Amino acid sequence: MANRRSRLRLRKGPLCHGLILWLLLLLSSQALADQYRVGFLAFRGEAQARAEWAPTLSALNGALTGHRFEGRYLTQQQLDEALAAGQLDFVVTNPAHFVLNRGRGLNWLASYLDPHYGQARESVAATLLVRADSGITVPEQLRGQLVGAVHKQAFGGYLLVAEQLRRRGILPAELNFRFTGYPVDALVYLLRDGALTAAMLPTCLLESMAQEGLIEAADFRALMVEDDAVCMRSTPLYPGWSFAAVGAVDEGVLRAISRALLNLEHQGRPLWGAAIRLDEVERLLADWQLGPASDPASILRLLRQLLDRYWPFLAALVIVVLAMLLHHYRVTLLLLRRTQERDKLHDLMQHKEQELAQARQRILVGEMATGLAHELNQPLSAIQAYAQAGELVSDTGPQQEAFGHIVAETERGAAIIRRFRQWATQPLPCAEAFEPADLCRELVARIGPRAEAKGVRLSARTEAGTLLSVRPAVEQILNNLLGNALDAHARLANGHETHGCATHDHTSSGGIMLLTAHHEVGGWRLTVEDDAGGVDNSIIEAMQQSLPASHYHGMGIGLLVSHRLALRLGGRLTLVNTGRGTRATLFLPEEA
Repeated sequence: MANRRSRLRLRKGPLCHGLILWLLLLLSSQALADQYRVGFLAFRGEAQARAEWAPTLSALNGALTGHRFEGRYLTQQQLDEALAAGQLDFVVTNPAHFVLNRGRGLNWLASYLDPHYGQARESVAATLLVRADSGITVPEQLRGQLVGAVHKQAFGGYLLVAEQLRRRGILPAELNFRFTGYPVDALVYLLRDGALTAAMLPTCLLESMAQEGLIEAADFRALMVEDDAVCMRSTPLYPGWSFAAVGAVDEGVLRAISRALLNLEHQGRPLWGAAIRLDEVERLLADWQLGPASDPASILRLLRQLLDRYWPFLAALVIVVLAMLLHHYRVTLLLLRRTQERDKLHDLMQHKEQELAQARQRILVGEMATGLAHELNQPLSAIQAYAQAGELVSDTGPQQEAFGHIVAETERGAAIIRRFRQWATQPLPCAEAFEPADLCRELVARIGPRAEAKGVRLSARTEAGTLLSVRPAVEQILNNLLGNALDAHARLANGHETHGCATHDHTSSGGIMLLTAHHEVGGWRLTVEDDAGGVDNSIIEAMQQSLPASHYHGMGIGLLVSHRLALRLGGRLTLVNTGRGTRATLFLPEEA
């Protein structure tokens, strides 16, 4: 018995040692195999993703001996973080996520053949679901309603449906979004329980959950339904998922993986096909200002969509802007025109002022020349008469010759004076119509400041109407009369005597000058009245009798010129002493 036990012990010893050695070799070979980490987008959760992608991992591990592929089932955000940290060698994700991460060095190896559609080019879509008992029948009724989605970069869980809504004129800002994240199944439950009005889901999710016994498909209804016999969908079909390498993986391994994926079949159908272009996905992301860069065509499409939606407001804005520009142009044009007219009027006024000054000077010189010629003519005539008498009574030749020279020179002087008077008495300028009221206002504006400086208040009382006369001459007369009145106020303020008029306290009350212009039968009456004490009665009598200048003693050259100008205008100038001063009245006929 003991021998038998020893023989059995000897037989078991080598067997156990061999088994242990085989296990050690197996473990060492697995430890020496290359480890590759494959990240899968688990949009329905880790358990569902692990079951869905198990055939792919098994095929890779079986086809590439000496290499080990380990799956990591992550959300889209977790995939982004793992890619950024360099923790993945391969990634399996939807086409939008692949395009968004193309800048991380992704190398596309194969495209997933969706089991529902059996192809990769058109296998991904999205569905806008509402409850079957909901009163919402068109997507326009969702404005302001609570709509569920995965997140703002989810392909089937947001972007595809949002793009179709935008094409119908429904912008994301008009909806009340609730982003729940992964897993997507939670959106279906929230919609079923009434927590959401609508939900954006990947196509065929509803059918898969109903097949799994998780929900009743009859409890839900789709909006914007596309013609499709496989699954209810609200959007066109887009390219399917991608299997991509991350970074610099050995080319031999990449070729082996590509062959393994293309040869992989599950339940009698292929799972992977050749890589296809993602142009539609790139355009969609560019329209939403996502992806590496937005091409000009996408920007134009976005602008076209905005124009289609907001063209009434844009048209109104353009009309308002054009109206403002036209108004600005009109105001600028009117301002320029008014400025030009003002400049022309200013130049014209300056020209008229110069002409008026020259006319005043000519009138004054003419009147002075007339007065001087008249005064010189009388003594010359007397000298000539005395010389002629002396010539007659003289007996000697030299005396007669001397008196003859005197007579000749006086005749020559008289001829010069006659020519001088003829030149000085040329006709006045042509009469033209003007408003005396305007003339009075101009005189008050011109002389008023000088009068106020001397404590005299100058005012005017006029009435409307026109007078046909020589305006510069009339202005000169009134200007002289106002000047004389102002000088009289100055003399009164200095304490000079008045001429037969009552005096008053001029310094305490201030002087008054009144200019009036009134129309009456046959002509116009213009008066200048002051309270400066009056003038000498001899001057008043001289003016009434139109005596020569030698009798105008104390009148002053201004009053002399004014009197003669009034006569030449066909009018008359009279002076009257009032109780406190003088009133000078200029009467001018209707037509000078």
